[in-house]
Amino acid sequence: MFIVLPVGMNYETRRLPIITFTLMGINILVYLATLPFLLGSGGEDAQAWVYGHLWLIPAISSWHTYLTSMFVHGGFFHLLGNMVYLFLFGSCVEDMIGRWRFLVFYLLGGLVAQWVFVAAIPEHFASMIPMGGASGAISACLGGYLVLRASVEIDFKYFGLIFFRPFAGEFSLAAWIVITFWFLKDLFFAVLSFYLGQGQGGVAFGAHVGGFLAGLGLVALNKVISKKETKTPAGPIRVHVPVRPQVAARPMTDAALPKDQPESPPRTIYLFDGSNQLGPFNVFQVQEMLSLGSVTAETLYWSDGMTEWRGVTELA
Repeated sequence: MFIVLPVGMNYETRRLPIITFTLMGINILVYLATLPFLLGSGGEDAQAWVYGHLWLIPAISSWHTYLTSMFVHGGFFHLLGNMVYLFLFGSCVEDMIGRWRFLVFYLLGGLVAQWVFVAAIPEHFASMIPMGGASGAISACLGGYLVLRASVEIDFKYFGLIFFRPFAGEFSLAAWIVITFWFLKDLFFAVLSFYLGQGQGGVAFGAHVGGFLAGLGLVALNKVISKKETKTPAGPIRVHVPVRPQVAARPMTDAALPKDQPESPPRTIYLFDGSNQLGPFNVFQVQEMLSLGSVTAETLYWSDGMTEWRGVTELA
């Protein structure tokens, strides 16, 4: 037995991921509400009602099941795995693109995943194969994260058992390696299932592929639009601070300067992340934010005396 789980990202969010936590809460509440029916309470009629009204069954489902099916799960480990990935990737993407954009992004990614699932299964919209789970929308989060933070490392822990002796450890890999491997694996099985004419439940590989590509495309499009909108951003809006009268001082000669005195950094630095202006900061705060991943390499900075915005990596 060998288990590998992602446990952390080399990224520190700047705001509480409210939308991600809300989506996780809805998933958990829906699972708890439907669990008695899925376990047999109420008989087969109750199970059929849950599948017919909340899960997506292309041949008989109503329009609202395209939304409700994103929040249903067939078992505890199905729910647990999805919530781990939603927390890790969803909270980061939400922080980087904004809360309400993330909500629209998440729902659109889930819808595209469902359409690709329907296109990949036998009989398509005449199929009676049920689909449910958040993995399609979460796959969109992985695609979006790959565009935004490809080089950042993801931390993993592994657990195993060999000849009744347990072992454990941890390691880190770049996000582009992890996510690319995950995508290619799902793409392989999606193509294999399509050509073999399978699709009888289980993991919806086609939905994963569709959601991933949707997230990749949506975030890439958002970056292009943001670049056009912020090509020549306006100067920062600064709060006026009254200047105290200064006492005239005798100019300091070169001999009076301390030896090896480092050049003083700009007193105030403003950041622009494509939609929001942040600051003021000093250069050491900006360098720390860069090292923690809370500021991306595409962020611009401006300081007194500068005629235009520049890339924040110049301060690293």
